[in-house]
Amino acid sequence: MADIHPQARPFLLTGDSDTAVLFIHGLTASPSEIYPTALLLHEISGYTLSGLLLPGHGSSPEVMNQSSWEQWFEAVEKAIHALQADYKKVWVAGLSMGGLLALHAGVNCPGLSGIISINAPVFVKNPFFKRMAPLLQIFRPYWPKSNMALILQLQKQGRFAYECTPVRAFRSMMRLRDIVLDEIDELTIPLLLMQSGQDETVKTGSVIYLAEKARNTSLKVVDLHNSRHIATMGSEKQLIVQEMAAFIE
Repeated sequence: MADIHPQARPFLLTGDSDTAVLFIHGLTASPSEIYPTALLLHEISGYTLSGLLLPGHGSSPEVMNQSSWEQWFEAVEKAIHALQADYKKVWVAGLSMGGLLALHAGVNCPGLSGIISINAPVFVKNPFFKRMAPLLQIFRPYWPKSNMALILQLQKQGRFAYECTPVRAFRSMMRLRDIVLDEIDELTIPLLLMQSGQDETVKTGSVIYLAEKARNTSLKVVDLHNSRHIATMGSEKQLIVQEMAAFIE
């Protein structure tokens, strides 16, 4: 088993209510990117908050390129079942790819109370990378990220994420995306969708598309006008927490 970076470890914030929330991080990242928001939510609620580390993450891009969305979802299912054994109400909240996994869980994991998805990558802003991924997987399997200044800024705030995107893993995430879009009309539990207005990775139209497809659930959409992709570490994380708490209540 690969060594896990100290900043990438899972977290558990125990509460005193019958409600638990599972937080899921994004592609190439770790629970560190959702911890600031989870910590604020813990301070104002009695919820138990759990942040899992997905397989292939938190160690090296080479390890991640051997993982797939099926393995990531298996870890999510296991974490959900563990929380459901101890808590009456379990919610799942995900950032970016974590949002896709949360939506998939909402359809395929019985007994959940609701789903929260933030900046799920329905439409990405780099269509070249998506189109060329099958070739890049062979000739350049680790694609460097472009906005290094922002990445380094988030690193200084405690976020651990790879500085490149393992292409094979990216393609697996996009297969998950296609599955979620095919099945989201089967979602019947409450859904909170959030989208950053300054998202540098995901097109803002993604949330509109998801809202139109999720036609069989009670739905709320929140616009994070001043947030970038990692909204859970940005200036509007307090707004995210307020909306999450109100939605869960």
